[in-house]
Formats: sequence, structure tokens, C-alpha cells
Amino acid sequence: MSSEKHYEMQWDCKYCGTTKLLGKTHRFCPNCGAAQDPKARYFPSDDEKVAVEDHVFIGKDKICASCSTLNSANAEFCMQCGAPMANAEAASTLSDLTAQEGQKFESSGSRDLSQERFDKEMERAGVTKAAKSGPNWVMYGIIAVVAVIIIGVLVTLFWKKEASAYVSGHSWERTVNVEQYSAIPESAWCDAVPGGAYSITRREEQRSSRQVPDGEECSTRRIDNGDGTFSERRECETVYRDEPVYDDKCYFTINRWVFERAVNASGASLDDEPEWPSANLSQTGTCVGCEREGQREDYYRVDLRQGENTYTCDVSEEMWHNMPIESTWEFQVGVVTGRPDCSSLKPAGTS
Repeated sequence: MSSEKHYEMQWDCKYCGTTKLLGKTHRFCPNCGAAQDPKARYFPSDDEKVAVEDHVFIGKDKICASCSTLNSANAEFCMQCGAPMANAEAASTLSDLTAQEGQKFESSGSRDLSQERFDKEMERAGVTKAAKSGPNWVMYGIIAVVAVIIIGVLVTLFWKKEASAYVSGHSWERTVNVEQYSAIPESAWCDAVPGGAYSITRREEQRSSRQVPDGEECSTRRIDNGDGTFSERRECETVYRDEPVYDDKCYFTINRWVFERAVNASGASLDDEPEWPSANLSQTGTCVGCEREGQREDYYRVDLRQGENTYTCDVSEEMWHNMPIESTWEFQVGVVTGRPDCSSLKPAGTS
């Protein structure tokens, strides 16, 4: 929700030095007669603000292009020189200010327009640009370092050379995973207990939370209307807190197949014909304690020698059988990593 009141902006006369003139009331300085510069407006403090009764906002003030006099938004001709106001520039406005409930506003301060214009012109001319360009060089440096790292990674991954080596050894391993039908303790919300669960107990626990209204937080916002006034709006938002939501949690036992052990068989030469090990299941069926064979895994490796360098490759069982001792094979090796590209293995002399 919000409530809104209107107050006068303030401005300082740059010609005679009169301060805290009213933006709506004083279109001209009452001391020297100089026209108000809308760019000089600023927000007053809470102790100095002047209310505008029955304010009707018709739009931002307009600045006469001929004499720079400030005119109302509905003016068709300049009240000072009579020039048409159809294409007049609208007055600029300040950014909103916000204060929390109970906090007082201080004046946003008199503005040094000459210094602001000077700084803006220096920036446009590039004089102050050097001070802002430092972070860019840092960014360029970071980008360069990242680029070098990426190039290094790519070189590491993809720069390879041709190599030739002979088979110096073989090895293989086969594994049978054994699962056991076991009583497993588990838990779930009682509306999602799986079928087959038994020995069920339940207790109330927090399942989630929900947001419930818990008062409100208010602040005051000042908005420059651009017509010499500002709106002061009290804005409030509902504050919410988390409230726990409870439900029944069930604890139970359920029978499931779980990994129990692994049985391995291995060999270290072509003469050791690969075979699957016996799982030696203690009891079969679906009773608690019964066992069954699970996933099977196997690998077949060859060792390749090139001078003092030794490489190891995992290959298919068929290829493993067709790579006899001292047979020569060609493949690619990473120049930086020294790792063989085993997918490129081929008998020496073949294209």
C-alpha cells in the first residue's frame, strides 16, 4: 500500500548566492531576479520541506530553447520571450531517494553545476578517460591469461605424434558382482511407503515450511516530479515468516537386492585363457540371505614397449587375442602427456 504527499524542491541562485529557494514557488530568484535553473534543484531535509497543497501534476517543466526560461508543462509559448514551446526540452530529474520507517531525510545538497558540467566535458574530451581505463587493462590481462590456459589445454589434449612399439605383455581380469537379498532399514513419508515394507513405525517430523504474514515493513520514497515539486510516498510491504509444516514419517524394513561381494579371476599372459570365476552362491531364491549374480565386468590389457617407454592399453577381448608377444603396433601418443591413444592402435605396416 502507499500514501503520497507533495513538497517543494529547493534550488540555489548561482548569481547572488541565495540558497534554499523553493522549486515551485520561486521561478525567479526573489533577491536578484535570475531565472531558476532546473538542474540546480535538490531535495530538502525533513526539517526544511514545504508542503504543496492541492498539487496537480501536469508534467515536467519545459525549458525555452530561445532564452532558457523555465515554463510550465502546459505552456504553449514562453512566458519570458514568447517563443513557441512545442519542441522544448523537458527538465531533468534526480534519482529517487528512500529512507526506512523512522529514518529522517537529510538534504541531498546544493549542486555545483559548473563543476558537474566541467567534469562531464572533460570526460567527453577523454581527459579523465585514462583513470577509467585501468580496469580495462586488468580485464585484458585476465582474458589473455585465460586464452593462454585454454590454448595450453587444447595443445595438451590434441597434439599427438606417431609412435611404434612391440607387445611386451598381456593381462586380463573378470569380475562377477554378487548381490544378497537383505532386510534393509529405510524411511519415507507415510504417504509414499513402498509396497513390501514391514515393521512400520511412524513419528511426526517437519516435512516442509510455508510462508505466513508476519507484519509489514515500511519505507518512504522521494520522487522528483520535474515540475519543482517532489512526491513523498510511504510504501509498505507485507513481511512473511517461515512456519513449519509437519507430517508423519514412516520407518520400516524392506527386502532388497544389495551388493554383497565381488569375485575375481585374472591372468597375466595369452596362455591364461580368460574365464569367469565361480560365484559360489550360498543359497538361491528370494529368501532373506539368498544370493544371485549381479553385473559382470571385464578388461583386457596389453603392454607396449618402445625403447625405454612403456605404454598400457585396454582393448577388446578379440583384439587382445590377436596381439601376440613381440608383434609391432602403430598408434598415436600425446606429445605433452605421453599417453597413448589406444583407439588408434593398428598393426605395423597397415594403412
